[in-house]
Amino acid sequence: MQIFNKSFITRSLMVFSVISLLSGCGTPKASQTTIQPEEEGPPTLKQEFSIKAQDGGAITLKPADGSLIKIIFPQGSLESDSDLEVAERTDRGDEVLSNGFSLNRKGSEEGPALKYPAILVFTLDKEVPKEASIVRYKEGGAFDVIPTRVASKDGKTSLIAQVDHFSDYGTRLVDPGAIQSAKDSQESTDFNWVIYSQDSYDIDAGAMKRKVKLDFKAVNASGDIAGEYKGYAHATTANDMDIGDGGVTADSSVNDDNVSFTLEPYVELADLVERDDDLANLEPEKMPDLMGQGSLNMSGAGSGTVSARGRTYSAGLKVQDSHDAMTVVVTGPLVRLTVTVNGIGTMYFDGYIRGEGK
Repeated sequence: MQIFNKSFITRSLMVFSVISLLSGCGTPKASQTTIQPEEEGPPTLKQEFSIKAQDGGAITLKPADGSLIKIIFPQGSLESDSDLEVAERTDRGDEVLSNGFSLNRKGSEEGPALKYPAILVFTLDKEVPKEASIVRYKEGGAFDVIPTRVASKDGKTSLIAQVDHFSDYGTRLVDPGAIQSAKDSQESTDFNWVIYSQDSYDIDAGAMKRKVKLDFKAVNASGDIAGEYKGYAHATTANDMDIGDGGVTADSSVNDDNVSFTLEPYVELADLVERDDDLANLEPEKMPDLMGQGSLNMSGAGSGTVSARGRTYSAGLKVQDSHDAMTVVVTGPLVRLTVTVNGIGTMYFDGYIRGEGK
């Protein structure tokens, strides 16, 4: 009769290449908490939407000029659940870059109350000069210049700004001095932008089953939703495999407490539809608004147990340090992290972005 000895256990444990943990990119999964038009059918002068304050949401408008407008309410940005009315605004003039919009609470001439800023994204099918900006319109044709991040590439432009209250907004060419003045007059903020993900990803490798759980947090203290984020990624991996009359389990815990990446406005690449990934062939309103890339440098420890014929043996396992490519994608109020691990593949973890007081 074969003896169940330590050498057999050691060889069994070696079947595991212990994972370092990860995060993911791509487009967030569809959520039923995102806002939906209350009526279907042909476009009307005013479109109605409802947004839950706790969940946030994004309103997508497709103006007649072919541009795209997204009005994003991150989680917790609204003071309360809100029924909204949105109408397209048409302006004329050589300086006007695209149609704008007007947004109010349903049945009111005022916008919804905000605890933290909402995000405006204008996407244009043309490249524009650096003097482009999102503006807040006032009575009599006057306007205020809003500090705006502008990114142009391959015949497309993305303009992103954050606003603390609602009026009528649009895009236009403005005097460079007005752009600098708007940046200089920005008030310091008393809040941070924070990205969270507490999600898991299952890997089916035949006889071996793996579940990876990720706890991820990254903070941008500048008050600008774009820019540098710093935080941590803590991950655990549970591995299970049947071996006839017993089984092998191995658990590991790996961390990176110095995660860093920079979010920038996302501009659709010309070759995007040629790529065979989660970003290809998406509806325009589901394309990313911001994207950043970095890496996770994970290290930690693990342990394993073999059980067979009524006996068990446990031992510590060495977890190899890993450096895994990471992409962070923000679409509306949702976030997806993608991490590609050598020998394991690509994993996706969903989360969200929100403002929080310092």
